[in-house]
Amino acid sequence: MKKYCLFILTLMVVSIGDSLCFKANIGVSPYEALALTFNYMSHIKIGTLTLFVNACMILFQVILSKQLKVKYVLQFFMSLFFGMIVNTIVYQLLGGITLHYYQSLIMEIIGLCISASGCGLLVALNVCVFPCEGFALTFSNTFKVDFQKTRQVIDIILVISCISLSLIFQCGFALREGTIIAACIFSPIMGFVQRSVTKRLILQKG
Repeated sequence: MKKYCLFILTLMVVSIGDSLCFKANIGVSPYEALALTFNYMSHIKIGTLTLFVNACMILFQVILSKQLKVKYVLQFFMSLFFGMIVNTIVYQLLGGITLHYYQSLIMEIIGLCISASGCGLLVALNVCVFPCEGFALTFSNTFKVDFQKTRQVIDIILVISCISLSLIFQCGFALREGTIIAACIFSPIMGFVQRSVTKRLILQKG
């Protein structure tokens, strides 16, 4: 029970971090960029579009595995909770705030640090993964290909899709300098937290 409670709190942390990155509006990760590009095109709330993208990833998992597993249902409610928090923070708590560029840059870095730390803790807890990683894992297991390569290919497809949609519909670009910052600091922070928490959990079990 403590583990699941910590999982929910950690998911809230990740949601807060991602919300700050969305509000900063100077670029997000390739996966989040797809929802943000849809936001630029339709002006539908970003949390709602994030839920839509996640739901598509869950549907792909169901199609590949040819069965509806409990973990897919958990991923959906995880995505729903995430989307609700993002909408609340971005549009209600921070909706009326106007940022200068340097403030957006600071908010982006803070958001990335918070989100990366939360993701590292989520991985260490090993309760449920985000739908994108779940799809990559299901795909790699189904077709017997390397998970890391699958995840990289997904990012490449997402980048091409976001750029193409932005050019076709002449809307804002979700892949900007914040994306480069994320590429530099996200994985190291997430890895450090994941290793530290995993080591601590092992020591507690011992």
